[in-house]
Amino acid sequence: MNALYCPARAKLNLVLRIVGRRADGYHLLETLFHTLDLHDDLWLARRASGCELEVRAEQPHLLVPGGPDNLVVRALQRLVEAAGCGHGFAALLHKRIPHGGGLGGGSSDAAAALRLANHLLDRPLDDLALHRVAVSLGADVPFFLRGGSQWGRGIGDELEPAEVPPLHFVLVLPPFGCPTVDVYKNHAALWIGGPPQVSVSSVTVPNNRDSAVRIGFRNDLEPAAERVRPALAVLRQRVADLGHSAVRMTGSGSTLFVAFAEAAAAEQCARDLGKLRDEGVRLVVTRSAMPQLDALQPAPWPVPGESGGTLV
Repeated sequence: MNALYCPARAKLNLVLRIVGRRADGYHLLETLFHTLDLHDDLWLARRASGCELEVRAEQPHLLVPGGPDNLVVRALQRLVEAAGCGHGFAALLHKRIPHGGGLGGGSSDAAAALRLANHLLDRPLDDLALHRVAVSLGADVPFFLRGGSQWGRGIGDELEPAEVPPLHFVLVLPPFGCPTVDVYKNHAALWIGGPPQVSVSSVTVPNNRDSAVRIGFRNDLEPAAERVRPALAVLRQRVADLGHSAVRMTGSGSTLFVAFAEAAAAEQCARDLGKLRDEGVRLVVTRSAMPQLDALQPAPWPVPGESGGTLV
């Protein structure tokens, strides 16, 4: 079966500030989105009717359900409705991005599905219409339509290009997640009592002697996430005690990250943190994605058992 392919990249929130709340309860953000080399793979082909998704992964913990609640399926159905087309789509998703950790894997998969499916339409939606479909699926889905580095404002869907130098990262993935709704509720309670405080390390200015990148990265949700998951505070302190106090959290958790200017420093950090694996923590070394948007590529449909790419 002939198909189109594109990677669906993970993201980090290098900065996440809560600047207010709307009347409907949505939090107003100022966040710096940044895409990573770490990515899922998505193939898409037209079919006569209906939207069907198969999910594969080389590690069982990465598998997610492929049913109607999957964001890829929902994205395809929304696009079919918006475009009024008379056919459906078959999708194959190969997962690498851990789910439920603030790396945006589901939203990135949905955006990749929208890009691929829109290209396969006889009458593709324009950028504004595609943006509207993306917003209906989640506040950060529009970011993934563009990728790269973007400032997100409003609920995260008002986007402006940003310049971030290429960086290397160590992702620290604990064996638990942070329920997003609970984290935001706890943040609201902290907001009433005063501005949230950084709990492990203060933000410092980078210097040439420091290989860790500390260029004002912050996340206002960290104290709330640590109230929801006290074990996250313990893990952050463990990372700091092992020599990497510039550890930050992405999204509403639970993934932590340390950023570096050089690949060798990131590899050394992963070695320093290696003993955390004995506690069920997973470590991923990755880097910034290339700044240009990943091109859609014609590709054969992978046969069962093929990984569809090289693991990051």
